[in-house]
Amino acid sequence: MRIAAKIAGVLFAAGTVVATAVPAQAYSFDNYRDGKCVAEELCMYYHSTSYSSSSFMDYYDEEPSHHDDRFLASGSGQGQVVGNNSSSAKCWGTRYNYAIFFNSDFKGERHNHTCDGVRRNTPGWLQNNNASSYEPF
Repeated sequence: MRIAAKIAGVLFAAGTVVATAVPAQAYSFDNYRDGKCVAEELCMYYHSTSYSSSSFMDYYDEEPSHHDDRFLASGSGQGQVVGNNSSSAKCWGTRYNYAIFFNSDFKGERHNHTCDGVRRNTPGWLQNNNASSYEPF
């Protein structure tokens, strides 16, 4: 009986260690479209930088069409289509930049947006004319 109690105690302790070693909610880039702007993502904002409370959509890697997505975060523009409705963007982390395109499928003129954590307006020709994006480097 003592051996069984020791084994049960060891199993319980091992289960406790495993349970505390795993984070409660680990972030996964498989769920990047979640309305949270985190490192390595491109966040496209509904308005220019003069609007501090505008909604955004977060992207990771490549997005061939912004026309199928809606701004998720709270703020002005929430629920609106991202395509042709974004005037500013932000990204940070280890990526060099993101390319934002005038047309879908990475076509047309593009703007390279530096990933330094600063929210910047897109150039005038691209404001409210965004259609796709990807991380080229």
